[in-house]
Amino acid sequence: MAPPVEHANKGAFLERVRGALGRSGPLTQTPDHPSLKATLPRQQEKVRTIIAKNEARRSDIMSKLAETAEAASWQVHRVNTIDGAAATVAEIASVAGGRSVVRTAEDIFKRIDIDGALRRRNLSATVLASGGRRHRGDLKRLAFSADIGIAGVSYAVAETASCVVTARKGVARIATLAPPVLVLLVEAEQVIETLDDFFALTRLTFQQGRGRTPNYFNFISGPSRTADIEQTLTIGVHGPGEVHMVLIG
Repeated sequence: MAPPVEHANKGAFLERVRGALGRSGPLTQTPDHPSLKATLPRQQEKVRTIIAKNEARRSDIMSKLAETAEAASWQVHRVNTIDGAAATVAEIASVAGGRSVVRTAEDIFKRIDIDGALRRRNLSATVLASGGRRHRGDLKRLAFSADIGIAGVSYAVAETASCVVTARKGVARIATLAPPVLVLLVEAEQVIETLDDFFALTRLTFQQGRGRTPNYFNFISGPSRTADIEQTLTIGVHGPGEVHMVLIG
C-alpha cells in the first residue's frame, strides 16, 4: 500500500532539507550548540567587545544606518542636539497635519522636550503608557484615532535598518503600530551594527535576569507593506505608511 500523500510530501520535504544541509539521513543525536552554552562571564566579555567595537566605529555605523534606512523607505533626519531633535519632530508633525499626536512615556522624553516643541506649533501629545491609569481599550481608541505616533527605541540595527522596540515600563507598543505616521527617536548609543550584536546583548540580559526576558521584541524596518494575490504592493495597510527616523548625535 502506498503511504498517504501527506506522509510522502513530508518525507520528500525532509529529504530536500537534509540535502541542503549536506546530510544523508536523520540526526542520531542532539546537535551541540556551544554559543547557547556560553557562561555568564564569557557572554559579558563578548558584549564588552561588541560595545567597544560599536563605540570605536560609531560615526561609520550611524552613516550605515542612515544609508540602509533610506533604502528601506525611512525618512531619515540627522540632528546633532536634543533641541534639534525636538524641533525636527515638531516640524514633522506640523507638515503632516498632525491634529492628534500620541507618544510613549519613555525616559527619552525627559531629556528631549518634545511636548514643548509641539506646543510652540499649537500641537499637543497624549501620553500612552502600558501599566498606567488608562484602560487598555482607551489606549487602543486613542492610538487608532491619532494621526502621528512618537516613540523612542531600545536599539537601532544598521545592518537591517531596524528599530527595536522592547517591552518595558511606560511604553505602549500600540503607539508605534496604529497611527499612520510614526516618528522614532534614536540616540547615538542605541545604534548597533548587526543583528548578531542585538542577540548577544539580549542573551546577556536573559542570563543576568535568570531567564527573564521582555515578552516581545518589535522590529520596525520601514513603512508597513503588504501585497495581495495579484502581487500589488500596498503601503500602510497593517501599520504606519510613513515612518521617520530622527538620528541624534
